[in-house]
Amino acid sequence: MAKTSEYSASNLITRLTALWAVSESGLGGIFHAMKLPFSGLILGSFAVMIVTFIATHSERKFRTIVQATLTVVLIKAIASPHSPFTAYVAVLFQGLAGALIYSLFRVNYLSSVFYGIIALMESALQKLLMLILIFGKNLWEAFQEFFTSLAKQFGLQGLEHLPLLIVGGYCLIYFCGGILAGVYSISFPGAIRTRAEQLHTETVTATAAEIPKRRKNPKMKLLGIISILFFIVMVFAFSGSVHKAVYSLLRTVAALALIYLIINPLFTYFLTRWKDSTKEKRQGKLQAVLAFVPTFRNHAKTALSYAEAERSPFKKIKIFLLTWMALALFAED
Repeated sequence: MAKTSEYSASNLITRLTALWAVSESGLGGIFHAMKLPFSGLILGSFAVMIVTFIATHSERKFRTIVQATLTVVLIKAIASPHSPFTAYVAVLFQGLAGALIYSLFRVNYLSSVFYGIIALMESALQKLLMLILIFGKNLWEAFQEFFTSLAKQFGLQGLEHLPLLIVGGYCLIYFCGGILAGVYSISFPGAIRTRAEQLHTETVTATAAEIPKRRKNPKMKLLGIISILFFIVMVFAFSGSVHKAVYSLLRTVAALALIYLIINPLFTYFLTRWKDSTKEKRQGKLQAVLAFVPTFRNHAKTALSYAEAERSPFKKIKIFLLTWMALALFAED
């Protein structure tokens, strides 16, 4: 690294916005390459850190965070126009929630932890709500009936409560993740500066050929939906509730048709119209952010090479994020 540098608040916010935009289109592949579990949880936590960092360096917090959020959504729409509408909802919620919380309260541990919990719980509940939208309450009833029958057959007390424990455990992981994201959001800026000074004394080179891309397989997603539907239908069919089995089948097909034939196309249509009309108005801000994207992608390769030397998943995440953000925010290339 040539040297570490200090930038103006506006330049720093532009860099943070670019980091957020790159994370929405590239970090999933990197975390997958590092074989890290709960990559969605990590990405959500990173967004919390970025928004908190922006709030720390902004006087007009609400306006600045909203502008950064819209810029990230715009770049995401340009780079990944076929992303599901839920991905855009998550980004918008993270940004707007942060803008509201940090405009009402000072940036401190309490407000950042509150924001982290709100942002990550939305992510967890969004996934559960999508399952309910697709399969309805019959999904829950099928699991309850299945585990109740197992409990009776094998005499296992409390097994019928396993579905509730699974959902509760899943939400608890995201809740704890929100707390950690909020705590680290306050302490991370100092750690990033320290990491930047460490890198200043080292020869930094990118050893990864390219950022790994996480290939999404629509067939696997469809197979998952079919498997869950098959499970629901079989449970109800074997328990004698044939009408429930037929209803579950028809309801799921109707829900999928609603999502993929009506909601997604309509959302894509309005998103494209908004993108085309907004690109001209936000051309200056957009170009300023996009100018950093190629460099930050290269920084991600370098950070990945440092992280891959670690064994612990937690250390991998920490080293990657610290190195990447130190290079992006405080390195003069």
